[in-house]
Amino acid sequence: MKTVTTRIPEDDEEALAELEEEMSADRSEVLRRLIRQGLSDWRTERALDHLRDHSITLRKAAERANVSYVEMLTLAAEEGIDVGYTTDDLERDLDRI
Repeated sequence: MKTVTTRIPEDDEEALAELEEEMSADRSEVLRRLIRQGLSDWRTERALDHLRDHSITLRKAAERANVSYVEMLTLAAEEGIDVGYTTDDLERDLDRI
């Protein structure tokens, strides 16, 4: 595990203290969780942007975002991204199995 040092505004430090209390976790654990969640959100947003630009496939977007194919299909639908395959199509195909 790597060590990272950063400066944060006092307001953020106060919010971190509240999160520590709420989560019953120490500062390091709270920061690790926040970073992990932020990176996950960033990967998903980036994958959706590439999907919107039609520069990657739905399957590749799911892989990059580390989510299932079905979850990526749902996320794309929520974002109004036309991938040429809808959740209705998926349900129809699953019913055939």
